[in-house]
Amino acid sequence: MPDQSDLRGSPRVPAKIPLRVEGRDRNHQPLLEETNTLLINRAGALIALSAELQLNDRLKLTNLNSGVSSQCRIAWRSVAKLNGRWSYGIALLDPVETFWQTGAEPPAA
Repeated sequence: MPDQSDLRGSPRVPAKIPLRVEGRDRNHQPLLEETNTLLINRAGALIALSAELQLNDRLKLTNLNSGVSSQCRIAWRSVAKLNGRWSYGIALLDPVETFWQTGAEPPAA
């Protein structure tokens, strides 16, 4: 069975990057929330939000450190809230090498 990082394209690394998340929640209400990444890789991240979303929902992310924005989709969600927040695996729809701009980009696969 392939390693999970092979399926993702690059390994996940811990990183706390401030994001603005925009879109619509599960009830189709406007969503505007700020959060931080928990883990990142070249193609996505793990984040936590108070809003409840569904798999494949589309969102706009803005990296608040750089001002760079990207569209993403919900690729995974937790089955329950932890500390009042849902965990989500997000996949960037058009991954840009510079989106995370951490100074220590995750290594190439």
